[in-house]
Amino acid sequence: MPSLGDHLLVALIAVAYPLFFTVGWFRSGRSRLETGEADSRRRFYYQSMIELWLLTPLAIAWWLGSGRALSAVGLGLPGGWAFWGGAIVVVAIASGLGYQVATVRASADARAQVRKQFRGVSALMIPRGGGERRLWVGLSLTAGFCEEVLYRGYLLWYLMVWLPAPIAVFVSAVLFGMAHLYLGLGIGVVRATIVGVVLGAAYLLTGTLWVPIAIHAVVDVASGFTGSYALEEGGLRGG
Repeated sequence: MPSLGDHLLVALIAVAYPLFFTVGWFRSGRSRLETGEADSRRRFYYQSMIELWLLTPLAIAWWLGSGRALSAVGLGLPGGWAFWGGAIVVVAIASGLGYQVATVRASADARAQVRKQFRGVSALMIPRGGGERRLWVGLSLTAGFCEEVLYRGYLLWYLMVWLPAPIAVFVSAVLFGMAHLYLGLGIGVVRATIVGVVLGAAYLLTGTLWVPIAIHAVVDVASGFTGSYALEEGGLRGG
C-alpha cells in the first residue's frame, strides 16, 4: 500500500510540478519565445530537461528506498512475447515516422502541408537549425524516459491500488494531459490525454515501460524534426 511519502510524491508529480511549469510558461516562457529572444528555445529545452531529471530520480530513489523492485514499476529487464511484439510495433512506428521526416525534408508540397499544422504554441517550441534539433533529441529522450516513469510507472501503480486498470490508465492519462496545459486547454490537452491512454495501454499490454518509453521518444523526435524542416523553409517564427 502507498505510504505518506507516496501520497506526497504523487501530489508533486500530478499537481505541484505541472502547476509550477504551467505558471512559469504563461508568466515568461511563452513571451520569450514569441518575441524571439536569443536562445529562448535552448533555455526552454535545458530547463525542461533539468526539471525532469531532478524529479524522476527522486521518484526512483523513493521507490527503491521503500524496498520495491524496479520490475514492479515497469523498469525490469524486458522479455517475453508481449515485449517483443511491442518492440516490433516500435520499429514499425519509427520506420513510418522516419519516412515522414524524409518526405517533408525532400518535398516542398509536404512542407507546405506541415506548416498548416504547426501554429501557435506548438510552432513556438519547434527547433530551428541543427543545434536546436540536437537539443530536441535530448529533450525527447528525457521526456520519453522521465514522463513514462512518472506517469505510466509510478502514478499508474499508485492509482491501480484503488482503481481497476482501465480506469487508472484513463485517470493517469487525464493528469498527463493536464500537465501539458501550456499547449492549450483545448486540442493540446486532448491530444496529450489520448497519447497518455495509448501509452498506458502499451504498458499494460507489454508489461514493461521500455515500450512506451521508446514510442514516446520516437514520436517526439519525429514531431520536432518534421516541424523543424517545414518551418525553417517558410521562415516562420511560430506566431
